[in-house]
Amino acid sequence: MYRTTSKAILALAFAALVASCSNADPIGPVEDRNSGGTGNETLLVVAQIDLELNVGGFLADFYVVVEDATGAPVSGATVTIVWDRSTVTVQESGTPGIYEAEVTGAASGDLKLDVVKDNMYVHDVVLGNVGIHAILEPQPGATIPANQDLTVRWASDLKAQSASLFSPDWDFDVEDNGEFVVPGAEVDASSSTWIELERYNEVEITGGLTGSYFELEVEYRVEDLTIATGL
Repeated sequence: MYRTTSKAILALAFAALVASCSNADPIGPVEDRNSGGTGNETLLVVAQIDLELNVGGFLADFYVVVEDATGAPVSGATVTIVWDRSTVTVQESGTPGIYEAEVTGAASGDLKLDVVKDNMYVHDVVLGNVGIHAILEPQPGATIPANQDLTVRWASDLKAQSASLFSPDWDFDVEDNGEFVVPGAEVDASSSTWIELERYNEVEITGGLTGSYFELEVEYRVEDLTIATGL
């Protein structure tokens, strides 16, 4: 879902991210603030928010699937998510039972989900906000030695429930502790590559049908990396 950004926008966004992220150990874990909410176990609700750096700032994509106990899509539900302390109504898309919205800007404060259709509902599902992050090393445009261990460092104010670090050539599940060393055997020569860090939090919707959950994914990518031999 990552969108291409100009180098100038990326430079400004990187500076803002570093300024907003603490260099101290992340505070958390954010899942301590999660709450599965209440409901009458009549709806299957799968709610996902992807937050990524976009041209001009951040863009949050809301995607919510609502089904009944038979697996049939539920149309006409009222789906609301509290994002950045304001309530967003997530509208049904052209596909029955699928609700979508886009919001500019990152959120402060935790998130809250409500879904209601006639006498079917889930209420007050709370998801701890993992906040934004910045990759400090390597920086965009860096040249990296091939076949040597690569240390990736990042900063965030909150410790996510889980995280993933990946490139076109490798991927790892990592602890959100600000540092991970990619083994040199994975660091192959490349004239142009990138590294992306995704951080997550997820809560099971206890008042929904089995399989219901609410998830936040925050993405940040470093681009224009060169991995060279002979350095």
